Amino acid sequence: MENQYSKKVYSGLMLLLIIGAFLLGYFTFYFHQKSLVEKPTSTVPVTNSLVLNAMPLKAQDIEFTNEYIGHIVAIHEAFIQPYISGYIDKIMVSGGQYVKKGDVLVVLEQSQYKAALDASYADILKANANLSNAKTYFERTQKAKSAVSQTEIDNAKAEFLSAQASLGQANANFELAKVNYGYTFLSAPVDGIVGDVSLTKGNYVSPSSGALFSIVQLSPIRVVFSITDKEYLKKSTKNNLFDNQEIFLKLSNDEIFPNKGTFKYSDNLIEKASNSINIYADFENIGKTLMPNAYVTVLVKETFDNALKISKEFIMLDEQGSFVYLIRDGKIARENLKILADGNTFFIVQNTFGASDYLITQTINPKDLGKPATIKVKDTK
Repeated sequence: MENQYSKKVYSGLMLLLIIGAFLLGYFTFYFHQKSLVEKPTSTVPVTNSLVLNAMPLKAQDIEFTNEYIGHIVAIHEAFIQPYISGYIDKIMVSGGQYVKKGDVLVVLEQSQYKAALDASYADILKANANLSNAKTYFERTQKAKSAVSQTEIDNAKAEFLSAQASLGQANANFELAKVNYGYTFLSAPVDGIVGDVSLTKGNYVSPSSGALFSIVQLSPIRVVFSITDKEYLKKSTKNNLFDNQEIFLKLSNDEIFPNKGTFKYSDNLIEKASNSINIYADFENIGKTLMPNAYVTVLVKETFDNALKISKEFIMLDEQGSFVYLIRDGKIARENLKILADGNTFFIVQNTFGASDYLITQTINPKDLGKPATIKVKDTK
């Protein structure tokens, strides 16, 4: 009897334990789920700021070199040509020789011109003698007017005036003979290098023969190159188109010619076909390094103060001109550019940026202009 009672008590206690464990598990699950529902899913505040790749903008003095194709021309090229006819007596120069202004190069046979010069000088002496006699006779008639007739006085005056005219003619003939005699000497009109001389003593030459050879001045020498009409308009506000710029030459062997050039002048018209204008610069040319008709690369160096070099991939273009996108004061902004020079892959632009501006280096939707932005990567390229 007592045994059965103990079993009943034990069964009741077990049932109560099971029910208690169930209730404890239920309420524990309930309150856990409730806390999950009420707990916020995130502690990070919501924001609309765009995170963008950007790079700092640092202005500096930038040296830039423009390259142009140029060709060399002689400033002075003289053609030696006879002014009178005659046979060549002496050839005093050879091809490739350097000569100075005034050097005698060729002498023509002089005998007939020397004879004409001597004859004209004799005519001067004769005319002087006749003038002296006529003058003396005329003065006598003037002193003895009462002893001579008027006709004789008139004749004496006429002879005196005729003798004066004859002397004038004799002097003119002498000067002409002297000029012709001087033309028997063919001299160098400029300093320079003589071209091909294909002459032989005894050759007959005349003004109709054309040039016998040429002399080319090699120093200074001139280089001609072209700039676009846009470049010309930028430079035309200066008194000197190439103020604060240096002009150099790169030769066909890629060596840099040591002497800087001097801008002389620009052409007086724009070439229609190319929209360009010719520029002329002179160089001191010691030796024969620069030769007429050779092609060279003209290097024009310029330094832009407080400027920036920006890759063309970051520059956009619309009806307002060239511009870039920036992060400025935490927002996406646009900055129009003033382009100073055009490189192959970049532009040099005037510094109109603030110290805290960052250049955006990725694609931007124009609709995002003015939106908040932060820097993701500080690009350095």
